[in-house]
Amino acid sequence: MLCQGVKYIKGEMFFNRILNMKTKHLFQILLFSNLIIFSFASCGTTRALVQASEDTSEENEIKAPTVAKQYTNINIVPAPDPDESEKEKKEKRKKAEEIKEYTMNMTEEQRKFYYIKRTSDYEVIGKDLDYKIMVNHDSKEVIIQFEESDSDEDWKNNWLFFPWPVKLDNKTVWTTYGYAQIYKSANNIPINQFCEQIEKYPDYKIVIWGWSLGSAMAKIIARHLIIRSGGKIQIDELTTYGDVKCWYNPFFTLKKNVVRIREYVTWNDAITGCVPICRRDYTCRVGEKWGIKKSRDVEFYHTHYDEYDYSKWE
Repeated sequence: MLCQGVKYIKGEMFFNRILNMKTKHLFQILLFSNLIIFSFASCGTTRALVQASEDTSEENEIKAPTVAKQYTNINIVPAPDPDESEKEKKEKRKKAEEIKEYTMNMTEEQRKFYYIKRTSDYEVIGKDLDYKIMVNHDSKEVIIQFEESDSDEDWKNNWLFFPWPVKLDNKTVWTTYGYAQIYKSANNIPINQFCEQIEKYPDYKIVIWGWSLGSAMAKIIARHLIIRSGGKIQIDELTTYGDVKCWYNPFFTLKKNVVRIREYVTWNDAITGCVPICRRDYTCRVGEKWGIKKSRDVEFYHTHYDEYDYSKWE
């Protein structure tokens, strides 16, 4: 045990040195890492091919359409300030009505992404982990959602994609170094709060949403919830947009404990292709086909998931 502890400390010191390197040297290392990853990705085993075949067949499954729900409890405009004038309050109410009217004709999947993107009151904790927990009494759901990358620190962690363990209660799982550091920095506060609401409303559905970097946090917390329950919990929905891969175990899956998984990507959103050696459970493609000119505008395609056609997946 002592030897293992020494090795772990040395590993931490090594990667702390990497983070303190000059930007030029860091990008050289990242570029070299990319070449290694793509080399490994091209050398799949027969087992991996079988798994990919299974994923493809599951990707083609089409669910029956569901009725769109209005998530009325989600605050997508800033909360009223006690010191603001009546005019400012009136403008905010008007903005809220405009947003409600704007989303009225959206499908359920479009509306969910729009709310994730427009939510203004995320809790921010640790190394810039942005999350929000909600209870929707209309649809009887306990929801946790995670925001995209919104800071330089987030993007730095996106680049740190070499394998790294993160301990979830009594079990260690393998994700990227960056994602492990973000999730660990929250000190279990988001999952503890989420569990409190789940226990408070035991008959409500358990729902997890995420966008971009938030999609990795969504999948990690889903796995944490499964581990904490001893594999007994059933998560009703896991929906991610601009989904990034985060699992280094090629055979791990959340399917056994999640009723409905949707990991949305679009061809022209290159961010979803990061960490190619990692895997996801369901690749749900939406939006336009790949094009050279379109692929140059990654930011546009990464931020407009509220405009895509989800009829195949709803």
